[in-house]
Amino acid sequence: MNEMNPTELIQQMWALSAPMLLVTLLLSVACAVVCGYIAHRRKARWVYWSVMGFAFGPFALPFVFLAKPKPPAAGDR
Repeated sequence: MNEMNPTELIQQMWALSAPMLLVTLLLSVACAVVCGYIAHRRKARWVYWSVMGFAFGPFALPFVFLAKPKPPAAGDR
């Protein structure tokens, strides 16, 4: 039976999972930017939607289109 020591096993697992982790991180950042931009254009809370885009990725995109604009501040009326 060919047994690997734990260090080799961890190195092999990291080598296989690192590209997927990078792709997931880049996709999350891209979704955060897109959601924030759409929310800003729709006059919604862009920081909130950027965080939602990062956390939920592409699943947040349809919901940002349903976001209601933030109410105007008291001085803007």
